[in-house]
Amino acid sequence: MSDPYDLAILGAGCAGLSLARELIRHGYSKRAVIVEPREVYTHDRTWCFWASGQHELSDLVSKRWSHWQLSTLRQTVDHRGSGFSYQQIRSDDFYQAHLAKVARRSNIKLRQGVTAGQISDQDDHVLIETTAGAISARRVIDTRPRSPQHDQATLWQIFSGAEVETDEACFDPSVAGLMQQMTSDESGLKFTYILPMTAHAALIQTTRFALRKTAPETLDREFERDLRTSFKTKTKIRRRERGCLPMGQTRQNPLPSDRVLRAGQAAGVLRASSGYGFLRIQAWAESTAEELASGQRLLAKPYGSPLERKMDAIFLAAMTRSPHAAADWFARIADQLSGDEFGRFMSQSPSLHLWLKVVSSLPKAPFVRALLAGMPEIDRADHQVAT
Repeated sequence: MSDPYDLAILGAGCAGLSLARELIRHGYSKRAVIVEPREVYTHDRTWCFWASGQHELSDLVSKRWSHWQLSTLRQTVDHRGSGFSYQQIRSDDFYQAHLAKVARRSNIKLRQGVTAGQISDQDDHVLIETTAGAISARRVIDTRPRSPQHDQATLWQIFSGAEVETDEACFDPSVAGLMQQMTSDESGLKFTYILPMTAHAALIQTTRFALRKTAPETLDREFERDLRTSFKTKTKIRRRERGCLPMGQTRQNPLPSDRVLRAGQAAGVLRASSGYGFLRIQAWAESTAEELASGQRLLAKPYGSPLERKMDAIFLAAMTRSPHAAADWFARIADQLSGDEFGRFMSQSPSLHLWLKVVSSLPKAPFVRALLAGMPEIDRADHQVAT
């Protein structure tokens, strides 16, 4: 076997490629390998987030909205961002830009069509079994999905949708419909997500918050029914998009080695109460690359502040106990906050002042009962990698 790589990144999705980009930007010169089972990248998802001004990935943003809406059957909340806009990045644009950066670096090798398997600790390195033979590395960043037996969460955000074209002009391209027609009953929260590109084209999704993880394909028929009900014109589906996002991941199995660090969704990066995670992945990638490039010891850092994790756990516990109230709660929160405050609350780590505004908008009894009943601990990703 050849000499160990200095770094192995398992998975070249959002987290793995973001880390590779930041390693390049920070001048990482050691030998690294990225192992990715996909042979071909396709436009398989869309990432959205709130951001202000220019940022590292501004060139990849395909659409921005400074106006967004949330609604129930009785109420519509309009938000307009002053410092923030709601921004979209298509995965095909993201993949191609990052793959091109990696291809230009001789010290970073991307091995596509290779699936990583068992990891074992050796004397001075980690051995990774793959479908193309064993690979050894001194450090490993594992961004692969959790195994089914350890993939547990308080709630699941399940969605099925598509990029849709309509014969008639059905959409206002200046307004994003983030949580439209919210309803909730004993089975949980449901809403429609509408991101218009033009008057005739939009990404539309039917979304449910559920207690149990199910395949997103189970929502296909409901999405198609919602599409027919909402738009009385001929529609054409251009591309499907589905997903199942954990909200409030609970503790996972121990790592196979202290030289291994989990990252991405498997490490609990998604905001527990909303499912947003793209900007958190970018922040993690930047800080981790800086540590690797400077030779520091890698320490897994919890995502979000202790206050955020505690408050999110209470919020999720209350939703599991009172699923029929979820639509009203989200509408109350949106009505209480400004557009910029709502963006910070949904995708960043809210300040104490912002949490107090959110708490003031909500009924107190369900959350006190959830607090007294006890809550599952949200995964803090507090393992470490040794130098």
